Amino acid sequence: MIVRTLLILGSSFLVAAGAQAQSVTIIGANSDALTCFRAADSDLRRPDALPACAAALNAELSTHDRMATHINRGVIRFRLEDTSGALADFDAALAMDPDQPDALINKGITMLAGGADIGPSMALIEEGLNGGPQRPWVGYYGRAVAHELAGRDAQAYHDYRRAQELRPGWAPAEQALSRFSVRG
Repeated sequence: MIVRTLLILGSSFLVAAGAQAQSVTIIGANSDALTCFRAADSDLRRPDALPACAAALNAELSTHDRMATHINRGVIRFRLEDTSGALADFDAALAMDPDQPDALINKGITMLAGGADIGPSMALIEEGLNGGPQRPWVGYYGRAVAHELAGRDAQAYHDYRRAQELRPGWAPAEQALSRFSVRG
């Protein structure tokens, strides 16, 4: 039997979970797009990177890099608790590629943080996981949060463990797992 040792509710937990959103690698050489990617790829809140993201989106970019820059700016906006801006960026990326796994996962996590119903949020995360995202551990972590919020502790535990297996030593998964105990 898997038991949580601490009840987790409220938006502060969701914001912390959402801060684990994932960046998407830029292929081209646009320096503003690379700055946007690096800011999204760090674990820090980087409002200073938003102008570079906007400049990149106003420049000539490949379709992939434009889509990736929308995702990366969405991650930055989410970390700054700009849920509507983040959703707009993830939707812009999905308009270019409706099956883009990282955009799907990030949109699902952002919806959770914004208080959306768990079902639609989880469906997006699962669709993203099925599509082969660049950082699947983030998707498993997001799905674990959804399971935990829905009171499905065993499923949450297993998804946190999967995130930990995919990225050993990753602090968010380690911290989440520390709240659970497994009883035989």
